[in-house]
Amino acid sequence: MTIAIGRAGRDTGLTLNSPTYWSVSGNEVDLVGALTADSLAKLFVLRYQVAGLADNRDEPAVAVNWTGDSTVDGFYEVIDASVPMPPRGLAALKLDYRLRLRNLGASPQIESRLLGALRTNSHSIASGSTVPWWATPADASMDYVAGATTATRTGDGATVKVAYTTDGTLLYDATPTWQCDASDCYDGAAKVEVTDGSSWYTWVGRNIPGSTLLAWRITNGLVRVTYGGGNGLLSVQHYSAAASAWLTAKTYKLTRGSTPTTLGAFRAITILRNAPEEVVVRLSVEQDSTTYPAQINVDLRLRRGALWVEGTVTRSARQLSAAESASTNFNLGIFRNTTEAGTAHTSGVHATAVDAGTGGGKYVLTSPTATGVDTTNGGISQGYGPSPNLFQFMIGYEPPSAAGPDTFTNQVYAYFAATTESQRLVRR
Repeated sequence: MTIAIGRAGRDTGLTLNSPTYWSVSGNEVDLVGALTADSLAKLFVLRYQVAGLADNRDEPAVAVNWTGDSTVDGFYEVIDASVPMPPRGLAALKLDYRLRLRNLGASPQIESRLLGALRTNSHSIASGSTVPWWATPADASMDYVAGATTATRTGDGATVKVAYTTDGTLLYDATPTWQCDASDCYDGAAKVEVTDGSSWYTWVGRNIPGSTLLAWRITNGLVRVTYGGGNGLLSVQHYSAAASAWLTAKTYKLTRGSTPTTLGAFRAITILRNAPEEVVVRLSVEQDSTTYPAQINVDLRLRRGALWVEGTVTRSARQLSAAESASTNFNLGIFRNTTEAGTAHTSGVHATAVDAGTGGGKYVLTSPTATGVDTTNGGISQGYGPSPNLFQFMIGYEPPSAAGPDTFTNQVYAYFAATTESQRLVRR
């Protein structure tokens, strides 16, 4: 028998064994158990999953599911978590874990705080034409939003409901509420993952070791992004409900210059947020690896239910060289790493033709700033202008026969409805 506490112990291949000790005092629970794995790498991941439950600002309350006693299933606040690590435990691939939890109920009300505004842009896109949205697990209830239209998106292992509106203001600043069983809480959730070289596992918390620099991934079951295999490269994959499979990954290059030059090597990764509703990671990449090895930060943001990933590239103006300060050629951009022709739209470019094979769709690139659009190679870049050190973009995907919020047009307008979400449990 096993137990899943928050996002710890839910991955195949990582076992959080049933507690050997479970003591209840009022609403507080003390428990002790063992975690086991068949390799040291998996044991380290499981250890971090449990340890990451403590002081987790992104997920102070978690869902618990225990195969040995379903009466305890529900939502709990994590008071304390620890994983002692004696050498003999590492050798035996078995460690003890200790947790203190506070029971919040079997199905409390979840409040989603949606904050946002029109993304500042150079394309005359107004708030009234944008498509703000909000996603919940398909099995959630009481998540009705008056005035919104509901669609579904089926991802890898889960389906989400997407409430959206072309009103442009309805979901910019709202506090909808919903409810779900503990077993459905993480359906379609955004997450950071790491790999042991063969499989991917959920990371809990923000304390990610430097050894995962090139072995990270963010995903929500609909889109996933990982290291692209070289300097300044990102690999993006989309899930096709039509094919019931992940499509062939596309590699994109982060660039600078009027003749796009790929940025330098990735040097650091930081998790800025790691919540089921939204994850944000920061990649520190060198401007180049020779003449100007200045730091450029690339923030990647992914929400539950999104078909696209948002990116923000920033560099300190103090790291401009004299030559660059006088140059008109420090264009930041994002391009397909291999030529793939596109068609220009209001704020970017989308593929001219769908990918071959079942489930094929079109890539979408968009930016709020005035951009140069390369329809031959497939990419966008901004002019030098007054802000050469800030570049925002999105990488999306339009599935075949797209309708409602899934069309590239509505995805673009949804991207311009810049909304962040924060969840918390509340009393009815």
